[in-house]
Amino acid sequence: MKTITVLTDFSKNAENAAKYALGLAQHLQANIILYNSFLVPAAEPLGGQQYWSMEDYNILRQDSETKLRLLASSLEEKLLTLPVNAFKPVISCKCQEGPLYMHINRLLANRDITLLVMGTHRKGLSSLIMGNHLKDILNAVSLPVLIIPENQVFRKPGKFVFATDMNDHDLDIIQALTALARPSHAEITLAHIKTPEIQEGTTKKLVTNFLEEVANKINYSKIYYRTVEDTPVKQGLKWLTENVACDLFVMVHRHKSFLQQLFNLSNTQKMAADTSLPLLVYPGYQHTSADLTSDLESGYQKNIIVSATSC
Repeated sequence: MKTITVLTDFSKNAENAAKYALGLAQHLQANIILYNSFLVPAAEPLGGQQYWSMEDYNILRQDSETKLRLLASSLEEKLLTLPVNAFKPVISCKCQEGPLYMHINRLLANRDITLLVMGTHRKGLSSLIMGNHLKDILNAVSLPVLIIPENQVFRKPGKFVFATDMNDHDLDIIQALTALARPSHAEITLAHIKTPEIQEGTTKKLVTNFLEEVANKINYSKIYYRTVEDTPVKQGLKWLTENVACDLFVMVHRHKSFLQQLFNLSNTQKMAADTSLPLLVYPGYQHTSADLTSDLESGYQKNIIVSATSC
């Protein structure tokens, strides 16, 4: 049975993201696991100055388990309002000690997971600089991440906008997106930002070749194209989110060196900090094309993590 795992820190935004996950689970006919990773202070910086006993650990674990059950109960109450024949996800709970980002790879190793979804609500870039989970996960994981902004309510997607560089790897991502779009017959708009420093002839050839590849290799009739003319990438992304209606905005996270990350956050991280739309972020090229397409196309036939932690 398909499974959505909701990572929660019990914040207000986490609760809202769990509600979003419930709608997603109903749409995909998937079950839900509510997951919390609680922190023992002794494991944190300077924590060695304080001794925490096994009794303290048990108290923290019991507190996590209690809050998980309360969250599960609130979601189950919403299911009671559904028609008798409607699909109702089975909701279970799990908790573990330690920072969230330390458990992500362990979870991925133990489960056949192809999508990670995180909740975010803090505004501005400072939240991404100060060691939050979102930056760690974007830089570390080799699977797509769906970021749910504050107060976002789930609805069946009708349109995706993919900000593409039009390279070969992006063909695999478009193929994967069709698997997400088909259940609701959603449109996929390929948006290319033409920056001023790129010559017109170069862009035209790139677009023509890429769209021919899309037509030849991807069997989905609702794929469209639009360009954003002569604008820097950051402004182009902002224009797209403000002027092109969509239910899901899609980007690729290109990995940078440590110094580049320190002094110049990626466009993906900047978008994640301020997005008012669900933002689906695919990792930079790390697999063979066949592996990535196969994994992501089957994503909703496997396990899905939805993270409702604050970022």
